Amino acid sequence: MTRYKLQTYQFGIVSGIRQDVSDRISNALPGNLFAPEARKGQLFVLTEAVNDSARGKEACDLVATMIIGTYYKDSSFSITSSLRNALKVANTTLYEHNYKAAQHQKTAVSVTCAVLRDNDLYIAQVQPTQAYIAHKGQLRAMPTYPSWQAGASSPALMPANALGTSLFSEPELFRNVVEPGDEIILCSSRLARVLGRVEAERLFCLEDAPSALEELYTIARRNTLHEAHVAVLELLPLVMSSVQPLSAEGLSERGKAAASVVGDWISDVTGNAALTLRRPQHAPDQTTPDANAPADGQPASALSETPTLPSVLDEIDPRDMGWLQGRSRVRARQTGDVEMWPPSAYLGETSLAPALHAAIGRQAPVDLSDNQPLPVDFAAIPQRDPIQPPSFGERIFMPFRYLLAAIVTFFVNLGRRKRPSARAMPRFESLARGGGLSYRREKRRRLPLVPLVLLIGAVALAYLWVQNTTLQNAEARYQDALNQASAQFASANAAPADADALKALDDLEITLDTIAVDAGLLADATRQAEYRRIRANANQLRGSIERTSVLTDLQPVATMPISDTIGRLLVVPQGASAEIYFVGSESGSLYRKTEGSTETPAVVLKDGESVPPFITRPIRSMVLREGVIAAIDDEQSSSIYIAQADGSWAGVRLDGSEFWPAQPFPDIETFGGSLYIWQWGPDTDGEILKYSVGEYTSLPSEWITSVLPGVNLQTAVDMVIDGQIYLLQPNGAIEVLEAGEHLTTLPAPDLQPPLRASKMFRTVERATETSDNLGHFFILDTVNARIVELDADGKVVQQLSVPAASGSQVPLLTDLAVTLGGVQGARLYVVNGGQVLSSPLPAPPSPRQIAPAASPAAPTATP
Repeated sequence: MTRYKLQTYQFGIVSGIRQDVSDRISNALPGNLFAPEARKGQLFVLTEAVNDSARGKEACDLVATMIIGTYYKDSSFSITSSLRNALKVANTTLYEHNYKAAQHQKTAVSVTCAVLRDNDLYIAQVQPTQAYIAHKGQLRAMPTYPSWQAGASSPALMPANALGTSLFSEPELFRNVVEPGDEIILCSSRLARVLGRVEAERLFCLEDAPSALEELYTIARRNTLHEAHVAVLELLPLVMSSVQPLSAEGLSERGKAAASVVGDWISDVTGNAALTLRRPQHAPDQTTPDANAPADGQPASALSETPTLPSVLDEIDPRDMGWLQGRSRVRARQTGDVEMWPPSAYLGETSLAPALHAAIGRQAPVDLSDNQPLPVDFAAIPQRDPIQPPSFGERIFMPFRYLLAAIVTFFVNLGRRKRPSARAMPRFESLARGGGLSYRREKRRRLPLVPLVLLIGAVALAYLWVQNTTLQNAEARYQDALNQASAQFASANAAPADADALKALDDLEITLDTIAVDAGLLADATRQAEYRRIRANANQLRGSIERTSVLTDLQPVATMPISDTIGRLLVVPQGASAEIYFVGSESGSLYRKTEGSTETPAVVLKDGESVPPFITRPIRSMVLREGVIAAIDDEQSSSIYIAQADGSWAGVRLDGSEFWPAQPFPDIETFGGSLYIWQWGPDTDGEILKYSVGEYTSLPSEWITSVLPGVNLQTAVDMVIDGQIYLLQPNGAIEVLEAGEHLTTLPAPDLQPPLRASKMFRTVERATETSDNLGHFFILDTVNARIVELDADGKVVQQLSVPAASGSQVPLLTDLAVTLGGVQGARLYVVNGGQVLSSPLPAPPSPRQIAPAASPAAPTATP
């Protein structure tokens, strides 16, 4: 019977987009408690297409459907036998599916099947899918990745024996005993290749399931996996140890646990009975000739008929001779007499009859002795009658017979258990007491009621005293924990250095987490309010030290009308609102929407549109050139399209653009009407090309004239211009250039975790502006889902992120923009996948004020 609760977590990545429910992970449960399938447990199936065929999803869905249907319809009592049969049927179906398909549409599927029944875990696996089991702090990988083994020469996986490649695909079978606290992980091979042994042990053995799932997603994003699928099965105890046994919650949990045990027992009984009825009624009679067989006795097809060997006679007990006289000496052939031949026996093109007759034919014995053997009459040896299989009616009434036998046995044993023991022999009075022998029995002593009542009262008083003492100790423990938390916060607030304050806050976080898991604390409103106050003050203090602000009011302002992601964002303030322009990464279309409008974003320029004398190609970038939108397309050479006052576009071919790298597309910025092209990437020379005003049809000039020694501009990932040119390095450092010369480098900010920069935006300084954010840098960290604001000297102003408990998460940040002034004030715009989100720009947190250390609060006296 199960002694755990099953909690499942999963996600899937398809084409780089996360799905909370993966379509490659299937979970099958019996229809009801009394279904025959209830005894076969819960089945999880993970499928993965081995190649990148267009029919990969169709093949995976076909394999998962066939496995689940065949497994639960199989009448075998063995789980491993049912799994083998299900995989065999799925392999045959997929092989026939591939046989009818074209060569470029053929695909193979690898699969991992996990069955949880009671405390047993059965796994059937066809590589290259991967499975892990975390049991009592130990991690087991199935299969073991080659790089995990000592002395491995290559991290490559073994060749796949996937379904659909041939008619014979033998799975690998595993069995484990699981307990509450264990974790079972099923993942695709692409994610397993980038997961090391140390990292896997840390995730699955030391962290909880939700945290491990999020870190797996981070690993997939870091390694640019466009497709990955993971399922984490966590086994939780039925009854939590932290809950008081006699409390309402404790009684409820134990009642549910008892109901679960009884339900499992009933499902086992009904499932066994139903599977008994489902099995075939009679074994096929192998002695009956086949009407469809050819006249010469040869099998009609080597694939449809199986050759059999003659049965062996049962062993006869000599003591039985004589009582079976007159019975038939020929025993009917049974199902157990059929010997299944291996597939290699059918590979020949000729008939198997000569080989069979040669193998089973009787040969005359060769007698080399000189004595004549005694004649033995084998016909006189009786044969036992074969056991006939039960009829259909007997099979129907078999569960009722089992139930009736169990009831009768229960009542028979009940009488034996309640039967009183025999009385003791009567005691005889001695000669001294009675003056002689006497058979008179002594009087029965009465039950001592007074001592019994006193004993019950004493037990009740002891129980009440223990309960009162336990409650007082719990109250004192709760108050001591809160006093300790208050003292730790005061120590962190009075720490002279930020590093000491952060260390004290880490200790405080451990204490608060310990208090939060104690159910007794949440029962008292006063202690709960004190706990929340300390937690809020600790978060505020940590934010002041780490310069952290949260974005709690992110609202969607624009959404792609089609299934696409936004690659480039431009926000143009227009009085009380703003015009939002964005480019689709895959469609190559330029969209526009007015902030606050309920209309669908309008397409202002798209691929294939006629802009005489050109036909536009996919739009890749856009700039605001002297107050007018200009778009740049991408093909073998690029053109710039400038919006006109009447709504039309004017196009100019950028000379020399045919030499730009295909990937990644250059970063294009404008200043003073000129275009600046930053060809970034490892295969470029780290040069900025400049198209002067009115000279777009001429070859560009190289803008950089000198660079300081030891500075590598080829690693920069983004560029912004405001009179000076700023190049962003991946670690957050900023290279400052002016008039073609490298001036200085703003060092990377010291943050934890380290900055992983991908995009940068800079607010332009103006004499008429009064905002505190003038000339600030806003750096986008996609990996850690945050935005770091730096001042003009490169010092950290604040870190902006979305709280983990918020419903608006931003896992796919690609671009950002900041607007200052105006009616709405400073606002932040970010791109998350196919959405543009906006929020007021939070004010930076106040610096930490060092307060004098306060003495710990005295413990509150308990009654």
